[in-house]
Amino acid sequence: MAILFPFLRFVHIAAAIFWVGTSLFMLFFLEPTIRSLGAEGGKFMQRLLGGTRFSLAITAAAWVTILAGLILYGPITGGSTQIMFGQRLPLTIGAIAGIAAGAVGGAMQGRASAKITAVGARMAKAGGPPAAADLAEMGRLQGVLRQGSIISTTLMVIAVIGMTWPG
Repeated sequence: MAILFPFLRFVHIAAAIFWVGTSLFMLFFLEPTIRSLGAEGGKFMQRLLGGTRFSLAITAAAWVTILAGLILYGPITGGSTQIMFGQRLPLTIGAIAGIAAGAVGGAMQGRASAKITAVGARMAKAGGPPAAADLAEMGRLQGVLRQGSIISTTLMVIAVIGMTWPG
């Protein structure tokens, strides 16, 4: 355990940096730029989600962060009631927020990303101008993706604050 603990801590922190950093970049810079580009932004989003390993990378970072954190949680807290009522309360709140961010990311963003890829492929396959129903569905899915991004990124920031709180 003497070697495993520092290794898991490094993995947890490195994966969290990627997950949170990428999420903040997307929320504050990439998504507004994509929205401002209109149809061209939609093409870019389709390529990003369906033609790269971006979704896999961010999903893997989330899972690695959460799993390593869960393994580290017991030894860090000592498994006592202090985790809920003592100095470790911010850590507990951060852990809950991090897990919730992963759940929101999978439930909202993961599903919306997969559907965006499918609708985009259907639109490309049809050729010509996209059907009004497809455009409406794409807009709705992009809204779900944005809402999930806001929620999960906010939870991640809470997790980071909890993990770094002195105590």
